[in-house]
Amino acid sequence: MARFHFISGLPRSGSTLLSAILRQNPRFHASMTSGLGALVGGAMQIMSPGSEVALTLQTDQRENILRSLFNSYYQGIVDRPIIFDTNRVWTARMPLLAGLFPDAKVIACVRDVSWIMDSLERQVRKNPYHFTRLFGPQNHGTVYSRVEKFTLNLNDCLG
Repeated sequence: MARFHFISGLPRSGSTLLSAILRQNPRFHASMTSGLGALVGGAMQIMSPGSEVALTLQTDQRENILRSLFNSYYQGIVDRPIIFDTNRVWTARMPLLAGLFPDAKVIACVRDVSWIMDSLERQVRKNPYHFTRLFGPQNHGTVYSRVEKFTLNLNDCLG
């Protein structure tokens, strides 16, 4: 059975580079942002109060379902016993990770916010023919609207 660890943090703070470095070790699996954070969030929403499913599940069942998502997602990786899953949502789900994987570690990549904004702005200007996922069309107009959108949603990135 694989051991899970997690990479999270601010955008443009080096998580992709860190994953590439970790992947050089044959015992480690690490990649760019996975879909596991969204899957876990969706499962938790379905199992939370207010849904029909919530009434039929006990706490241990919820825990087993969530843990099985991790195991199923990485089932095909048998030759690398240590898995680093990358997603910004993990910093907001620390109590969940501690409950599911008490021995897991979380690496939080950080960077000065002004440097992040500079890096994002360079990306936006380099690719003027499409909107980035971070901002969307409504906040893409000016550098000021992009900075405002990012700083208003900084709590989402930090958890």
